[in-house]
Amino acid sequence: MKTIAFFTTSRAEFGYLSPLIEAVEKEQKLDYHLFVGGAHLAPEMGSTIQEVFGSSLRITHTFDFLLNSDSESALAKSMGIAMYELARIFETHPFDFVCVIGDRYELIAIVTCAILFKKPIIHIHGGERTEGVIDEQVRHMVTKAAHIHFPACDEYAQNIRLLGEEEWRIINTGSLTVDHMRKVKRLTKRQIFKVLERDPEKPTVLMTVHPESASAEVSADRQITRILEALDRYDFQVVVTAPGMDAHRDVIVSCIKHAGAKRSDFLYIESLGYRRYHSLLPHCAFVIGNSSSGIIEVPYYRIPTINIGDRQKGRVRHESVIDVKGSADGIVEAIELAISPDFKERLKDMVYKFGDGHAAPRIVEALKRIELSPDLFRKSLGS
Repeated sequence: MKTIAFFTTSRAEFGYLSPLIEAVEKEQKLDYHLFVGGAHLAPEMGSTIQEVFGSSLRITHTFDFLLNSDSESALAKSMGIAMYELARIFETHPFDFVCVIGDRYELIAIVTCAILFKKPIIHIHGGERTEGVIDEQVRHMVTKAAHIHFPACDEYAQNIRLLGEEEWRIINTGSLTVDHMRKVKRLTKRQIFKVLERDPEKPTVLMTVHPESASAEVSADRQITRILEALDRYDFQVVVTAPGMDAHRDVIVSCIKHAGAKRSDFLYIESLGYRRYHSLLPHCAFVIGNSSSGIIEVPYYRIPTINIGDRQKGRVRHESVIDVKGSADGIVEAIELAISPDFKERLKDMVYKFGDGHAAPRIVEALKRIELSPDLFRKSLGS
């Protein structure tokens, strides 16, 4: 029996990983450990570990490492604490593989421990590009450390090849997020709007803005101000979720809370949770901000995404994504397009590019075939 260690440090990761862990749990030839830490344990991020507890999955261990600050220094020191906590996990719990997903900087600590403890690394959602955020560097670092890759589409698989990874290590399974979206038990429209205390008859916009940590032409507070100035021209009710645990997130949170205090149709919530999030999405006029969800998940529902700035620059786009630099007038133009009947009509027949909802069984079959051989550990630059 092969045992896979899954690590999750954020709300998005767990939503993606849960269908795969559930599929592994059903396999007689596979077992798993689930290690939960980071932002899951942070009250200011919504204490999303409660979602993990609320699932049917068993948590093997938690690891708390975040300091109470969003400065670069504090985040770097947090990684030192993470290494210490993770070393104890690797020492204490026997497993054969380490599985990580995405591009969060916390992965560096996990992957470093995997290298030191000689555990083969499975990387999901590699090969993507996000030129406006440091996740771009982290993702490709993890790719070069990983032994098996499960990208979300052919374009991302090709990017992994360009990084020198051997063909046999790359298996395009589609995105686990589709598996997750297909299985999530959604609340009805009436139920979700009642839970959020919003008007189900009023046009609703979902907004998430993260810091652009690589480079930013516009400051975070100015970007928020411009978005809200544009939204103020319309009669929308706005639901805002908290930014991720990146450097200077507090600037965004403070600006959002200050602006929201002046607006009756404005709801700020640390985390909707994946059930409420996917219950609300189908009933939104559009989403706005710079979250990867607007690029990866929202197109599944054929809903417009107004993507602002360069954080998601480089990712594969659907027709539903409207890119805008960030001026108030530019955002207004994007809103006009997003709410236009002709644009929404065009999206009805849009082909979704990131899979068919069967990524988890494909990954499980691949894991069953993988042998813990010397060839698996010997990384080369490909042909």
